[in-house]
Amino acid sequence: MNQSRRLAREKWRQIVEAQPISGMTVAAYCRDHQVTQSAFFAWKRRLRESAEGSPAAGFVEVKASRASEAAEAERKASAIEICLQSNRRLLVRRGFDRGLLTELIHVLEAL
Repeated sequence: MNQSRRLAREKWRQIVEAQPISGMTVAAYCRDHQVTQSAFFAWKRRLRESAEGSPAAGFVEVKASRASEAAEAERKASAIEICLQSNRRLLVRRGFDRGLLTELIHVLEAL
C-alpha cells in the first residue's frame, strides 16, 4: 500500500472511530466534518472488513456496569459509612461539617 492510501485509510479510521464517541448522529457528524454519509459508510464497511481478516480481530470480554452503579461505587469508596441504630446509615465524605454531623446523629438516634 502506498503512502497516500495509508494516509487516507488512517484519516478515515479516525473519522469512523470518532463518530460514536462524539455522541452525534452519523448525519450530523458527517455534516460537521464535511464528508458524505455514503463515503463514511463505505469506509466504515471497508475498515471493518479489513479488520475482520486480521488476526487481532475477535471477541474480547467486556464487563460493563451502568453509569449509575459505577458512580455509586465510586461515591461509596470515597466516603465513610456511619451505622446508626435501627439500621440507619450515613455516608460522610471528606470536608463534612463536624458540628452538623454531630447534630444530625443526635437527632437520628433520638427517633
